Amino acid sequence: MNAPVQIRKADTVERLRRLAALEGKSITELVDEMVRERDERLTAAREADIARRRRAVEEIVREFNSLPVVGPLLTDDDLYDEDGLPR
Repeated sequence: MNAPVQIRKADTVERLRRLAALEGKSITELVDEMVRERDERLTAAREADIARRRRAVEEIVREFNSLPVVGPLLTDDDLYDEDGLPR
């Protein structure tokens, strides 16, 4: 475990004390709850963004795969010479 966290901004400390008193919690309980809620919210937002991007990529792949094949498929021999250099 690391060293305790110190909060040096007096107005932040006062707000924490006021909120803890209003909710009937210790400052540690209040901060723990706030950090957990924010962590869950940001994690959910990040996971939703990843899922959205994945769906977009899958749609692009579906569209690409649905395109007709035009002409013969090229092989390595069509693209590279006997030394492996581009033609």
